[in-house]
Amino acid sequence: MNPILRILVVFMASAALAFPQARPAGNRNANGAPAVELDYEAIRLEKVVSVVRITEKISVDGHLDEPAWQMALPATGFITSLPRAGEPSSERTEVRFLYDADNLYVGFICYDSDPTDNVVVLREDFTSQESDGVAMILDSLHDRRSAFQFGTNPAGAKRDSQITNNGQFNNDWDSVWDVKVSTNNDSWIAEFVIPFKTLRFSQPPSAEWGVNLSRFIVRRNEQSFWSPIPIRYSMSRVSQAGTLNGFEDTRQGRNIRVKPFAIAGITQVRGTDSQIRTLKDYDGGVDAKYSLTPSLTLDATYRTDFAQVEVDQQQVNLTRFNLFFPEKRDFFLENAGIFNFGGGSSFQGGGNANLVPFFSRSIGLSGGTPIPIIGGTRVSGRVGQYETGFLAMKTESFTDGARSIPSNNYLVGRVKRSFSTSSWLGGLVTNRDSTRPGDYNRVYGPDAHFQFFDRLEFDTFLLRSDTPGKSGRNQARKLATAWRDDELNVGAEYNSVQTNFNPEMGFIRRRDMTQYSGDFSWLPRLRRSRTIRNLIFTSSLDYFEGGNGKVETRTQGINLGAQLQSGGNIQFSVNENFDRLLNSFLIRSTRQGHASDLTIAAGDYQYREYVVRFNSSQRGKIAGNANMTFGEFWNGHRKSFGGAIGLRPDYRLNINLDTSHNRVNLPNGSFATTLVGARLLYGFSPRLFINAYVQYNADTHQVSSNIRFNFIHHPLSDLYLVYNDRRDTRDGQLVERAFIVKLTNLFNF
Repeated sequence: MNPILRILVVFMASAALAFPQARPAGNRNANGAPAVELDYEAIRLEKVVSVVRITEKISVDGHLDEPAWQMALPATGFITSLPRAGEPSSERTEVRFLYDADNLYVGFICYDSDPTDNVVVLREDFTSQESDGVAMILDSLHDRRSAFQFGTNPAGAKRDSQITNNGQFNNDWDSVWDVKVSTNNDSWIAEFVIPFKTLRFSQPPSAEWGVNLSRFIVRRNEQSFWSPIPIRYSMSRVSQAGTLNGFEDTRQGRNIRVKPFAIAGITQVRGTDSQIRTLKDYDGGVDAKYSLTPSLTLDATYRTDFAQVEVDQQQVNLTRFNLFFPEKRDFFLENAGIFNFGGGSSFQGGGNANLVPFFSRSIGLSGGTPIPIIGGTRVSGRVGQYETGFLAMKTESFTDGARSIPSNNYLVGRVKRSFSTSSWLGGLVTNRDSTRPGDYNRVYGPDAHFQFFDRLEFDTFLLRSDTPGKSGRNQARKLATAWRDDELNVGAEYNSVQTNFNPEMGFIRRRDMTQYSGDFSWLPRLRRSRTIRNLIFTSSLDYFEGGNGKVETRTQGINLGAQLQSGGNIQFSVNENFDRLLNSFLIRSTRQGHASDLTIAAGDYQYREYVVRFNSSQRGKIAGNANMTFGEFWNGHRKSFGGAIGLRPDYRLNINLDTSHNRVNLPNGSFATTLVGARLLYGFSPRLFINAYVQYNADTHQVSSNIRFNFIHHPLSDLYLVYNDRRDTRDGQLVERAFIVKLTNLFNF
């Protein structure tokens, strides 16, 4: 019997004996009360709260002491999703809503039997698992597909995001709003003010919005929702939101925002002659935003600059395929979800996807080198049942040594027609053309996503590219289906990328191939266990054929483990791999042609690897994760170790240390790689932060530093002080360093 099947049979047989004990006799929960079976749709329809119009001034100070707050009836009755779904929250939460001509006000009172035991971090866009906190989503268009999320914690840290496609978060969305927090002996209070200009909504005489509310209590690993959500989904499930009614004659206003910036910097670079050259630079530009309609926004940028952006974290590549580096530039991150293509929330692969037809890092970056962007525009939003996005950018010509890059124009168009809360048809067009005659690239095609019975999903797309000199066999296709339930998940997928398909404005990992994939997972919940939330059984198969129709890669894997009630987990995986190399590839490269470079020769390879992973709970002052991979690797062996540890001495200071180490032994040689990183974040206040990241790469013998000071002097108005440094560890010599000052200021009209 195949070793993978043998392990799976033994583990599942053991679980089959243990699992019946997980269901209490008489269908009762761990506390002896009857087990709760929720009718989520019926509860959603009952979850209605009203907003009260006021004329008196509200002072946003975190105290809710104005008489107007007592006029609003609170939303209460939060229901847990974790650790056990369907139970009342262990602590009472009350939420009230007020509004005037310009703003929506939201007040949370979070009662707590021991508020001194809260777990808190002071960081922008903190995650719900690492801090006590509250959040709300506002479906201001009431389309049950899109929303805005706002959240805070007892330290007053802010988090916001944009939700699209009834499940996809864009955590990089930022807008103008504020929150103040106060604490007392039996509760903590959060008072939000959200300008109507920040939101998108229609303007009938009276209106209803979708709303959902959540609270996370880390010490109990408890997450609760006002309108409960099945555990297979997150708060981004907009269609499960309740109703906020009572709006009358609300107006968004002109909503014109202008955000100029000024920047100055000095850079020192060591040349090939070992001499240091000093470059001084200063510049300026402007970003603008205008609401064309209450649900459609125009953004414009001139002389776009991203000096404050965090540098890319280095990665070690032991494959023959491209690595995926995420987008970090603000202009491209905002409303990025509109341009997602080829899948619903269950199919978005992100960095694991083989093909991303539009990847914004293709604009203004070439091999990691910034290309100056002259400017651009973006129109995004909703027109009736159509979700639309249009992006146009222009870059300057650029010379980097012997390489000359011409000026380029970039265009992206995206449209989706919604049919229900979770189904749509759409299309995408990308176009790049340069000032050189005959230098262009286009990609275009439709996609679709359908969901039935709230569990069965289908995804498909068909794309074609046009590139001079690459005609015929220039398509990419996908068809995927999946059943996603709380405990059982089954999926299958077909992908094809033909020889001449060329998405120059996208990302592609593997070309000229056909892929067949399948996955199965069973996550049985142990309802009586106080230690284990659910067991983990997953299995997957990936089969790749090359353009010649012969198998190139086959990977079978199983993953067994347990999700703990504390939020941690432990998992063990076994992977059987087959690879056929038609050409050799360089697995160890110094980029200098040294004898230490190692090549994997053409041929057939079959090898097995084992992986162990552990993630701890996030509730303590120390948290961490670790992973170990060992076994065969091509025609040799590999041992890999990785992990990270997070330290939180208090809520202001966060320290994270991470490392990864690979030791590879091949018949023609051996090598090791090591990456070590250290990140420090200190929050002086919700508006003043310092963020430092230092990384050492033993393979390149370099240590790099990125230190960023950020002062938010007004909402969406920042002062950045940035220092970057890169040095050779063999002689300590400077490779490159820069000091940059950037000031932005937002003007609202």
